[in-house]
Amino acid sequence: MTPRSLLALAAAAVPAVLAALATSVLGAQEAAPRRRVFPVPVLAYTPETSLQFGVAVVGVSTPGGGTDTRPSTALATAVYTLKSQYTLSLWLDRWLRDDRWHFTGEVDLFRFPSEFHGIGAASTDSSETYTPQTYYLTASAQRRLSRRVYVGAGYGLRHTRMVRTEPDGRLAPGTIVGSRGGTEAALTVDGVWDSRDALYMTRRGGYLRLAFGVAGPALGGDRAYRRFGADVRGYRSLGRVVVAAQAVVDATDGTVPFELLPRLGGQNILRGYTEPRFRDGAMSAAQLELRAPLRGILYGVLFGGAGAVAPSFRSIPDAPLRASGGMGLRVVLDRAAGLQLRIDYALAKGGGGLYVAAGDAF
Repeated sequence: MTPRSLLALAAAAVPAVLAALATSVLGAQEAAPRRRVFPVPVLAYTPETSLQFGVAVVGVSTPGGGTDTRPSTALATAVYTLKSQYTLSLWLDRWLRDDRWHFTGEVDLFRFPSEFHGIGAASTDSSETYTPQTYYLTASAQRRLSRRVYVGAGYGLRHTRMVRTEPDGRLAPGTIVGSRGGTEAALTVDGVWDSRDALYMTRRGGYLRLAFGVAGPALGGDRAYRRFGADVRGYRSLGRVVVAAQAVVDATDGTVPFELLPRLGGQNILRGYTEPRFRDGAMSAAQLELRAPLRGILYGVLFGGAGAVAPSFRSIPDAPLRASGGMGLRVVLDRAAGLQLRIDYALAKGGGGLYVAAGDAF
């Protein structure tokens, strides 16, 4: 079976599976669940996209019957940006009774003109513009082994068509991996330890995820590579102030398309640098936030972080260290569910940026 036929098969099958899960999300899951379906206007801003606007339809099922099961969520979004970028997506997050099983799935179609600064030491302050169109399908399942430990596996299929590159740019000759587009398929196994008191607006506890993935022709892709990721977070309440910390590692080995290389920057990791600015074979970063209530539904946040990219994980200690920091506001939209609007301004060497998004950065 060719990658294209496999993509077509998955494109036909995955939406049906996700639709069934969506029905399950909003259907009866425990005694007297609380179910809500509501449209939400989308308004966001990042330096990479400029103003984003659109609509999201959210379905939330909160279990009843006195169980500890986490809320299940279905989310369909359509977003357009002032840089002529668009995204259509369906995302599902399903928890079974007492969190014994956790299922996620996603279908995306996006066309995002982006910037290429180079890779690693060849990265420059100047950039060139390119336009990819991407279809992305993914599904995963996790099984609860104990009160705080989960193990699972997931499969992702991504097909990219390169719509446009600059005629005299570095991507035009097609020598950079992924500059002609292609299909990537990966199988990932992971383990999670999670003691957080809540998924959103966390006040105490910890989180650790370790993941290892392989990609290659045998799975339906064009290129072979491996990926290792680690994400550790800790939360502690000091009176009314919450101290939140995160450290992440993302390392690859093999023939990785440039768009999938580990990155430093964006709205969640090292805000202040644009997401395409620094990319290489490996990335490591750490960040800290102080979150405190101000008045009513408003919370204030101070944050800072540092990180580096390098050709491999072993060479990260020798790579230049990048740092950024800033402050922001949180507007609580639904205290019971922990939903909030994030407004951050971050400063970094060479610039900074305004970020408007949903939820905390981590």
